[in-house]
Amino acid sequence: MKPRPQLICVSGPDGAGKSSLVGQVATGLRGRGYAVATQYCYGCVVCRRLPRRIRFRFTASVGECRSLASGARTWAGRLHGWVDAAELAATLAQAGARARLTARGRPVVVVTDRGPLDGLVKFDPEPGSGLAAVFTRMADRYQVTLLLDAEPEVLADRDGEYPTDLLAKFRDRYRRWAERLPHVHLVHAAAPPATVAAEAMGRVLRRQRTPAATADPPLGTGDGRTHVVISTFDDTRSPHYHGGGALLVDKVARRLADEHRVTVVTVAGHGGTETRDGVLYRRLPLGWAGPRFGQLLYHLLLPLMARRLPHDLWLESFTPPFSTSFVPLFSRSRVVGVAQSLSGVPMARKYHLPFFLVERFGLRFYDDVIVMNEADGATVRRHAPHAVTHLIHNGVERPAVAPERIGDGDYIAYLGRVDVWAKGLDLLLAAHAGGCTPMPLLLAGSGTRTEEAKLTRMLSATAADVRWLGEVTGTAKRRLLEGCAFTVLPSRSESFGIVALESMSYGKPVLHFDVPTLRWMDGGGNVAVPAFDVDALGRELRALAADEHTRRRLGGLAYTAAQRFSWERTTDQYVALVQRLLDSPGARTRTTREVEQEGAGSWQPIR
Repeated sequence: MKPRPQLICVSGPDGAGKSSLVGQVATGLRGRGYAVATQYCYGCVVCRRLPRRIRFRFTASVGECRSLASGARTWAGRLHGWVDAAELAATLAQAGARARLTARGRPVVVVTDRGPLDGLVKFDPEPGSGLAAVFTRMADRYQVTLLLDAEPEVLADRDGEYPTDLLAKFRDRYRRWAERLPHVHLVHAAAPPATVAAEAMGRVLRRQRTPAATADPPLGTGDGRTHVVISTFDDTRSPHYHGGGALLVDKVARRLADEHRVTVVTVAGHGGTETRDGVLYRRLPLGWAGPRFGQLLYHLLLPLMARRLPHDLWLESFTPPFSTSFVPLFSRSRVVGVAQSLSGVPMARKYHLPFFLVERFGLRFYDDVIVMNEADGATVRRHAPHAVTHLIHNGVERPAVAPERIGDGDYIAYLGRVDVWAKGLDLLLAAHAGGCTPMPLLLAGSGTRTEEAKLTRMLSATAADVRWLGEVTGTAKRRLLEGCAFTVLPSRSESFGIVALESMSYGKPVLHFDVPTLRWMDGGGNVAVPAFDVDALGRELRALAADEHTRRRLGGLAYTAAQRFSWERTTDQYVALVQRLLDSPGARTRTTREVEQEGAGSWQPIR
């Protein structure tokens, strides 16, 4: 059987430079011995053949205002989407056949200008709908999707047709759908053309396969790759949390899917399975139970999943209130604990129950534990001295920041989950109201109904200049961080504080309580005050708000420190660790002596 053509797509909003990049990628691949066909795949027969006066009432391109059938919320829109998807499939088949006719034994590549990602952005169907599933399955066939990304102002200058606010809206939509598709790589379209072409070719060449590898996998239950399972209660689509832990699992799962079969076991309201970003998501139907009772049910069901779901390696992301689900006792393969949160002690303080005893007992069954910070590593080694600890920090997207915006702003920002006790919002409001703070405080985030109601009551009782914005994402989140003078992280308990790292990446100082798990920030533009000292927090709030020179100095340190972190570096470290553990013999039968020879009881960082 002849191998299938390899598919490469160049996607992005109008003005990003897709057509020119398609030509450059095709020329580069031809020079490397590939038989290449290029194909323009955007715009179905309805979009192209209807008279202009009717077409503009019936359809819309990316960047135009919504019309009768530009989206997938009406029957006409859904019908239009199915027509578009059908023609895209037919066009890909035609381009592949054309390339094979001229292949003469060479590997075949089809490079398309636009593709399934653009169709999803154009119609914006419901994530679980049939139309979304069709476009997603077509996206699975692509080895690489290059998403040309630039600031809306850059796109508006290049295109000259659409206003900045519309381009910003569709840029957010591209990024949102890109997170759900496999093998999507952002290419910074604002760079010089030669740089854009070089970055794109680098992404393409890293994903190319040999002709033999392009053949269909043999029939059976697997494709020959090792199977890695990641379990996490939180998920990026969870209505309750979707915090930094969910983002980390999403990034790591997508990266591991390049080399392994990956399944994420998580929670949803009605359960079910879904393939997204090349990852299979198996959702336990526990969302109805809410975040707290749902977590307890999740702890009960996860061992059963570990027993029934075949796997070569299991990454267990610890879940409150007592972290461990005792998966090593039920799994037949190696289990790695991922201590995104050692929640036993803080949950015991909050609910006055000895959750920490369960956590300490459960840690003894893990041979390997990944930690986000040195303090949690010390805790693991104290209660499980035989375990090997692996320090892997979180990552961050590193935006381009204008020098004049570093440390500059008009307000103080809190960004995070609304959980009054754990996140210290009661302490923050008391500190801000305790004196004449010369800047308003903006709170951004969401939580459970109970926590949001509690916050609303607290805000109604204070006379200070405090505003709650609700949840902010995408462009709104970027503008919040760009416009703040500094951020405050008043948490009583944190595992890493990814919001702090995001703030640092925008050149903003971070004010926080001096808790051990946040000391990774020391020297990186942070200001730490004694733990839970409301008066000290209030003094620093007023001091930083009034001292622009200090904010700029600390903001510069924060921006420099954030450059050392990236999601690429973080996910590469996970991939290296997973591969090393899969390659090591006797994953479940290692003796204590062998573990000690690996360095048990000592710090095991991954650089």
